Amino acid sequence: MKKKFIRIVSLIFLSLIVFLSYYMEVLLHGWEGLKWTGNFYWSLIVIPIIFILWLKFVVIKELNLKEIVKFLLSYFLTYIGIFILLNLIYNLRFTAFVLFLPFEEILTPNLFDVLVYASRFINISLIFLILYIENIKLQKILNFELTKIEKIILLFQPVYIFLSAEIIMFLLYYLKVFPHMNKYDLFDSIFIFKTGTIIFSSILFEGLYILYKKSSNKGS
Repeated sequence: MKKKFIRIVSLIFLSLIVFLSYYMEVLLHGWEGLKWTGNFYWSLIVIPIIFILWLKFVVIKELNLKEIVKFLLSYFLTYIGIFILLNLIYNLRFTAFVLFLPFEEILTPNLFDVLVYASRFINISLIFLILYIENIKLQKILNFELTKIEKIILLFQPVYIFLSAEIIMFLLYYLKVFPHMNKYDLFDSIFIFKTGTIIFSSILFEGLYILYKKSSNKGS
């Protein structure tokens, strides 16, 4: 019981640290408008490494070097893929232009507007797919067997992460953690990425799920 408590507390502390490191980096690049976009964030490189260290020294001490390398590669490729897709989601007209460029000559303005919103659906679907594949891959690296219900839970992981990131952002806003925000910003989904609460909820979900599988598979 004490071991489980230490693991959960250390995971929450880890999630807070990586979230704050990203948020501070956003502030360094500049909070106003979209100054924070188009920049390289060192925290996004460091976060997977810190998570793996937590996994190795707190949760699964028998992880070998080969498994750690596979873990890191999987995380880095996932982060890069999602980062690209999120940028495309928030630049919908450019996304639609790229996706449907071969049909440019036959597209009417109204049809193009429809395709702009269709491109958002395509990108969001790809995010679900990327996260699902990444999670299935990580479970295999850790030699965890998944039931059908667990696979369904993982399929909808982005929903849980998004909703919890919104709730955390609301709470932290009213705790005055985000002094640069106003109450109208709370209803703009881009701010869960700008503040980094999406990172907090992602790490927390990933860690809690691994702790659950570790406990159910090995009874530790």
